[in-house]
Amino acid sequence: MDLEILTQKFQSYSGLVLVFFITVHLAGVIFAGINPDAFEIYATNLHSSLFLPYSEIVLATTFIIHIFLTLKKVLKNRSSNKAILKTRRNDYLGVLASKVQPFTGVILASFLIIHLLQLRFPRPDDNLELISLKNKLGGVHILVLYSLASISLFFHMVQGIESGHRSLGILSQSNSLKIRYISRFISIIFGLSYLIMTFYLRFK
Repeated sequence: MDLEILTQKFQSYSGLVLVFFITVHLAGVIFAGINPDAFEIYATNLHSSLFLPYSEIVLATTFIIHIFLTLKKVLKNRSSNKAILKTRRNDYLGVLASKVQPFTGVILASFLIIHLLQLRFPRPDDNLELISLKNKLGGVHILVLYSLASISLFFHMVQGIESGHRSLGILSQSNSLKIRYISRFISIIFGLSYLIMTFYLRFK
């Protein structure tokens, strides 16, 4: 298999793993809003699990691989990206998402680092996770960062889901519009849900 094709597939598969992670994480965030006490028990049990460190290593490796391959693609394929943008000139949202992809990537990576420093290194004491998060969100700059991350997630998924289908050879002329509409619906759900929960947990 051609190295470039293999690289694209690895990028797509790593993206799928990350989509699975943000789905599980979003479920946890919504659960925290519905039942804070039960969430704190769940969080305590999760962080005391023997499997968590290994899961975090796998997840961190996936993040690094995805960021590296995405950055490599952006730097190497500027000319081909322009060609793709020309063929999608009537798809204004897709063109915008493609253009801002490097910026949304930087925002998401920055958010991830800050989020981990706030709630993982070190982790708040048992039963204090939500209180700690709410205190962090009390800062306007942190609230803005979390909001920008939610918006960036939307744009990043708009670009990433369609691009991933293309890299895996699933995207075709017959199903391109269907995949586009479904991917954008998913992107809206994720981006809007995280944005709403950010403000809900902050002002609850």
